Amino acid sequence: MKSSDPTSIAISAIQNASTVPVTSSQVIAALRAGQGEPSHLRAMFGDVAFETLIRIGIKHGISNAEIGRAYLRARRSAAARNPELDEWCAEQFGVPAFEERVKAAG
Repeated sequence: MKSSDPTSIAISAIQNASTVPVTSSQVIAALRAGQGEPSHLRAMFGDVAFETLIRIGIKHGISNAEIGRAYLRARRSAAARNPELDEWCAEQFGVPAFEERVKAAG
């Protein structure tokens, strides 16, 4: 039976990509702050569907702006990459603001 719980979906994707164990509280914290085990961040922001990340945010009271900032932080610190999230962040923050955040992130 396939789980429709978004956090469980994210955990499964992370476990498929990383040998480091992950918990639901770590997933939620990473989505809120963009910090944590680098392999978890890369898998979560790179392999988990954008819609699933948004569903996790809704379920746990994480705003779209927090998700965007978390992605940018993970992008900088863990080399997380997701073209769909790049585009979404550009729309959320405005293209010039997004480009400045990316430059500042290094």
